Amino acid sequence: MSNFITPNELLPIMDEVVILDARGFEDYKRGHIKGSFPVDIDKDLTGPIGEHGGRHPLPDMEQLAKTLETFGINEHSKVVVYDSWIFLAGRLWWTLRYMGLKDVRVLSGGIERWVKEGHLLTKDPTPLPTEHITFNYTLQTDMTMSRNEVLEASKSGSHVIIDARAPERYDGSVVDVMDGMTGHIPGAVNHFYESGYTSEGPRSVKDLENEFYNEIYQQKPVVTYCGSGVTACNALLVMSEAGLNSALYVGSSSDWVTYDEFPIQTGVETL
Repeated sequence: MSNFITPNELLPIMDEVVILDARGFEDYKRGHIKGSFPVDIDKDLTGPIGEHGGRHPLPDMEQLAKTLETFGINEHSKVVVYDSWIFLAGRLWWTLRYMGLKDVRVLSGGIERWVKEGHLLTKDPTPLPTEHITFNYTLQTDMTMSRNEVLEASKSGSHVIIDARAPERYDGSVVDVMDGMTGHIPGAVNHFYESGYTSEGPRSVKDLENEFYNEIYQQKPVVTYCGSGVTACNALLVMSEAGLNSALYVGSSSDWVTYDEFPIQTGVETL
């Protein structure tokens, strides 16, 4: 099953799925897909920021589960998530999969394509279900790697490491003023997350298989990072379409730089 669903595919099953708007509360209030519930990257999908862990550490999963329960979500739910296209939907898709949900899809082209194809929006908040739901989630711990695990992988070459940031941030050709990571984790190759998409949705499976050809045939486990573990999830989305599974280094470069004498490499590396 694809990780994506088109607007026309969503229309006839809207009563069978829970729809989540990943853009946040303000955009939701300005207009959203009927029946959807808002999820906010900072309030719902990010925990307290500390010395380490990066700009978007994982939230308290028990609290997130309780929020999702109010939307009628349990471990058996079918969920469709969307954003403007494509920025925050990947992190929400990944988080739900991390919590053990099997059927989570992203709306191809986001709300922009939804509107472009003539479908309506509403400003009316979706009423919360009255029936109490319990979400017995199970964290898929193999979907993450810690800083120390990534450091060891960098030293040993045990994993393919993918940097999903823009090429100029990866190769260090411009100063990274966001995280201070001018360059990349040694050994990492670059696949900018936006390269996997068009304005309508993901690129074709054939195109994605070509994009990740070297990574697929390395026969090594893969770990992916970005600036703070958000946009890398969009890379994981299209990698999954091509049959390539990857763990996420959640803290990413904003965590990497918080340790003393963190190793960093400039230029372009290949497999």
